[in-house]
Amino acid sequence: MSGYTSDVSRPVTSALNPWWRWLLLAPGLLAVAYGFYGLLTAGGRVPIGSWLTWFVGSALVHDLVVAPLWIGLGWVAAKVLPRPARGPAVVGAAVSGVLVVVALPFVLGYGAQEGNDSLLPRDYGTTLLVVVGVVLAVTAAWCLVATLRSARTASTTAAPRPRTRA
Repeated sequence: MSGYTSDVSRPVTSALNPWWRWLLLAPGLLAVAYGFYGLLTAGGRVPIGSWLTWFVGSALVHDLVVAPLWIGLGWVAAKVLPRPARGPAVVGAAVSGVLVVVALPFVLGYGAQEGNDSLLPRDYGTTLLVVVGVVLAVTAAWCLVATLRSARTASTTAAPRPRTRA
């Protein structure tokens, strides 16, 4: 058995290997511990109720909205798209989703003040639509190229048919 697979008979100890996994895990655990310590020692500077609402709410939004949406999109992609187009389609959807999440506060106008047009000086909704449209157009082209390349490769590597005499 390789060091990369877990051993079902020893799930706890097999998770300790390979040794270099700890090079990635330990700094993450230290950062979480530092953040938790800072949260507990901040006193009144951090409203724990609001923080807890945000923390639990973001986990619930992920688990009840984002994850099922991605699972559904993956299922639809597996049923509708040819295999070579699935990867590019997932990347395009992920990039579009991240762009929407990042731009949404600007599109909704959070932070704007009446009488101060310099805080949100652009038409963020139109810009978001244009950028996502470009991402989706590039994604469609990428899917098309990947599918055509795969079909061309499959046709050139196929075994030649035996000739029959008429």
